[in-house]
Amino acid sequence: MLIYAGQFVLSRWSMRRTLSPWDLAALRFTVAGLLSLPIVIRQRPAGAVAWGRIAVLSVAAGAPYTLIMYTGLTLAPASHAAVIITGGMPVVATLLTWLWLGERPHPSKALGLALIVIGLTLVGWPQLVVGGSVWKGDALFTVAAALWALFTVGARRWRIDPLPATAAMWVLALPYIPIYAALAGARVLSAPRGEVAFQALFQGLGVAIVALALYAWAIRVLGDGLASLFSPLVPVFAVLLGVVVLDEVPAPVQIVGIAGVIVGMVWAARHA
Repeated sequence: MLIYAGQFVLSRWSMRRTLSPWDLAALRFTVAGLLSLPIVIRQRPAGAVAWGRIAVLSVAAGAPYTLIMYTGLTLAPASHAAVIITGGMPVVATLLTWLWLGERPHPSKALGLALIVIGLTLVGWPQLVVGGSVWKGDALFTVAAALWALFTVGARRWRIDPLPATAAMWVLALPYIPIYAALAGARVLSAPRGEVAFQALFQGLGVAIVALALYAWAIRVLGDGLASLFSPLVPVFAVLLGVVVLDEVPAPVQIVGIAGVIVGMVWAARHA
């Protein structure tokens, strides 16, 4: 959860310094794609149907999701990304599960989801009233939350093994690299070498592979129900890191909203 929270804060930190969303995406896709290539070769998805489903999941959690999230981070605080994406995902996932799989949410879970929606509204409310460009970032985070929910429900509906599916997803992102190289040239090479190396390892190895592996291991040890209770730590860590690293202090109404999202997430997970 700390790694997942750190991606929002540390990505925005680099974007405020030297790297663009396109640069960070290139670093993530290069490292994650090359590290995933042996897995895909060894556990290649069988058949056109499997590849078609993985292509859908790749849109939901691969390159498009990543680019939308990064672009949102150029417009809105990192805490907004963590709260909206992490909190909005279970709301949209529940709606998709209801519409796609026909599973109605339990009334107790619906109460938690309603609290999440109220909290998310409070998080974005100051920017809606004042104006500016932050609301555009929040809108992109909402799209990212919907895409991540599609990935979650799709992986469950199609019963896809997460490791080879995730590996294939990052391999499918590799065509982005030559396009980036043709358009951006050697721009990323002009950035500080240490920052580039750190972001390549953190984004491509830490976020894309290590965090997923740790979460999968936690699910196996604790069970998916108990493991899901740790998800509310993402906005908590992101807010704290955002204050320390980016000097982004939420307004009082936003703190109330963040607390509401966290409580709603815990409530919904306990009554799933």
